[in-house]
Amino acid sequence: MEYKIGLIGCGTVGQGFLEILVKKREYLKERLGFEVKIVAINDKLKGSLLMPEGIEVEIILQLLEQGKKIDEYHEGKPNEARHMDPLEMIEKCDADIIAELTYTDIKTAEPATSYIKKAFQTGKHVVTSNKGPAALNHRELKRLAQENKLFFGIEGTVMSGTPVFSLFENGLAGNKIKEIKGILNGTTNFILSKMEIENMDY
Repeated sequence: MEYKIGLIGCGTVGQGFLEILVKKREYLKERLGFEVKIVAINDKLKGSLLMPEGIEVEIILQLLEQGKKIDEYHEGKPNEARHMDPLEMIEKCDADIIAELTYTDIKTAEPATSYIKKAFQTGKHVVTSNKGPAALNHRELKRLAQENKLFFGIEGTVMSGTPVFSLFENGLAGNKIKEIKGILNGTTNFILSKMEIENMDY
């Protein structure tokens, strides 16, 4: 089985995702029986690329490591996706899944919420690491996903990507969760661990 992914946002999280895909490609194929093909990348600062036949992720990572733009993938050749905004990219790309990994605006949850809605309107599943839409518009987006029989994944928005939601929905499906206590923010947890273990000042 093959999953085609469109990547919206290629910052730290997006690049980390691409690096994991490169490292785990064979494992995913052999152990889980599926392959992942990146068919679109759109980043506000780093450029855009749309290739239905698939993008060579290693080349993208090399370009970014050298401080170059994604646009330079087709050096010397026309790149019609160069000036596409994310909404147009989402609509035109032949992806099964949109990985929405743009910056978080916790006040408005935009433009990420609009990107997610566009994905649902065009029949694409969504996974996001963006806290804005998950915090401010979760009910609406979950409803849109369900109405269109699509998946809306927000595991990456809490506890540094720990799969807490799928644990509750699947592993603990027969249990009633009364309360959760703890520091569920990865950054806060990191700071407090440094203070406790290494006696660092705040």
